[in-house]
Amino acid sequence: MEGRESPLVAVTGLRGAAGALPIAAALGIAAAGSMGAGGPAGVVLCDRVTPARRPTLLASAPARDLEGRARGALRAAARGALCWVSLAEGDWRQGVELARGLGASLVVVYLPPREWRELVTETGPGLAAAVVRGDAQQRRALTALVAIELLRRGTPTGVVTTTPGRVASRRALAGVEPGGALGARACRLAARLLGARGGEAGQALPLVLGLAMLAAVAALAIAWLGVAATGSERLQRAADLAAVSAARSMRDDHHRLFLPTRTPRGAPVAAHLSDPEYRARARIAAGRAARANGMAGADLAVSFPQDGFAPTRVRVRLVAAIATESGRAAGGPVAVTATAEARPQPASLAQDAAQLRAEGGGYAGPLVERQGKRMRPDVAAAFDRLHAAARRAGHEVVIASAFRSDAEQAALFAANPDPRWVAPPGTSLHRCATELDLGPAAAYGWLAANARRFGFVKRYSWEPWHFGFDAGPAPCSAAGNRARRGGGDGAASGSGLPEFVPQRFREPLARAAARWNVSAGLLAAQLMAESGFNPFAVSPAGARGIAQFMPGTAAAYGLRDPFDPQAAIRAQAQLMSDLLEQFGSPALALAAYNAGPAPVAACDCVPAYPETQAYVARVLGLLGGSGEIAPPDLEVRLVG
Repeated sequence: MEGRESPLVAVTGLRGAAGALPIAAALGIAAAGSMGAGGPAGVVLCDRVTPARRPTLLASAPARDLEGRARGALRAAARGALCWVSLAEGDWRQGVELARGLGASLVVVYLPPREWRELVTETGPGLAAAVVRGDAQQRRALTALVAIELLRRGTPTGVVTTTPGRVASRRALAGVEPGGALGARACRLAARLLGARGGEAGQALPLVLGLAMLAAVAALAIAWLGVAATGSERLQRAADLAAVSAARSMRDDHHRLFLPTRTPRGAPVAAHLSDPEYRARARIAAGRAARANGMAGADLAVSFPQDGFAPTRVRVRLVAAIATESGRAAGGPVAVTATAEARPQPASLAQDAAQLRAEGGGYAGPLVERQGKRMRPDVAAAFDRLHAAARRAGHEVVIASAFRSDAEQAALFAANPDPRWVAPPGTSLHRCATELDLGPAAAYGWLAANARRFGFVKRYSWEPWHFGFDAGPAPCSAAGNRARRGGGDGAASGSGLPEFVPQRFREPLARAAARWNVSAGLLAAQLMAESGFNPFAVSPAGARGIAQFMPGTAAAYGLRDPFDPQAAIRAQAQLMSDLLEQFGSPALALAAYNAGPAPVAACDCVPAYPETQAYVARVLGLLGGSGEIAPPDLEVRLVG
């Protein structure tokens, strides 16, 4: 074995945040790819999988070489671009030390939080970086504290708040480049890590992993670390917070860009925003934040790096004279910049990520997440419609609580042992994954008047926040355990589709949506915009059929006859699944369907093509009118 110790990246996932191991694998694969096939020694990935993973036939030469060196000392398997090492239960320290002694260019170690903390504490200077998979909603405070502690100790730290998709995760665990959002994210991290090494093998990787955190976490870290900030640091902090504030304005307003300008009766829609109004509101938010942070006299410039319609990234430049403690100017004006973005998350229309299953009493079927809270799939579909309608009415509905297992209910009851307010374990309807506690208080009146339209009933008169879904199968029933998105009894009957869908196309749409994990409402709105459900439509540009496939795209997706509506709908669902995986946003996926992926990828926005902008607005307007969730949920983060 080699004498030198390899640099180390330590990865963990906090409770409730799935997908940390695929993220670790994807990072290792991206690092191996950056080194090239002829790289010095490849990448080792360590974890505690039992039984040990098996080697694959397509393993790279560096991975096989590392596997050979490890024989007799470690359980190793060459899988794709990685040499996978299985750490013994309770004896992970020795396994990590032996893995680092193999002479690999990089060792990535995935451990549970407690052991990961010990690893990070004990490794010292040999630790290149630490990566935390933290949930954006449920574990926000804990994620922030972990990141702040690591940054204070000088450890380069990365936080990932999104769950990788199932297909990409499987590819990563096989050692194969995962592609899609996971592959792109891992490549960016690896490029930034390896770019600081100066090409010198064997040295620790000193570059900080990008901190992909919520705006609240970023602001908390900035405030905590900047207690003794200098004047220039205060200016930078003000720029950071101004950029975050502008991005928050864009996040809150983004959906309004896609509302129709007029109602079907011709009345103007007050909530609709034009693109110039959207940008102006972001500039106003940035100015307010700068003034609130002591920069009222600074020269402020706000720009949007992305061209085209509906940008999601904003850049703030502040120029000000820096005063010393005596109040005198320290020199000429100082200029700082900050960039933030309201990045689309893989939304409910794209996929429900790695589906969880309920356990621990009560409901025993699949769970999906909304705002970080778990619920039955049909409940999630109904909430999407309620949430979209509430937004149009000027309310932002927030989920305070949803599914709770008996164990979670027991812990809650132990802390609040009053059955008038907290149901004893085994009796709460929250264990059935049909109950939602909603807020804020300002929305109680709207919810009481409108929740029934979406299948929710207020369970108790004394709890204005508690709504249960009663439009589907009964809570905690065998039929409820089989419930799917949008279906009352779980059957693929096309229930939940907009009323404008002809009866003959409802079943094919439901089947295609279930097969490719895409919203049936999204597919239906597309068909209405593309052809008005005319299977024999032909456009002047040569697009054919109900889904308006161009010949080249039809051939790429195996569609032999674009005038066969059922085959075209299947191909449409597969194409949209790929585009949603690539872009993570319904608006961007629709733009790519209309204009092609290249112009969308070039600007990471809806391109400035009038036809494409009108198409995206029309489809999302149809979705909004039918009660489907339309624009993507966005997370705000500081990126530069």
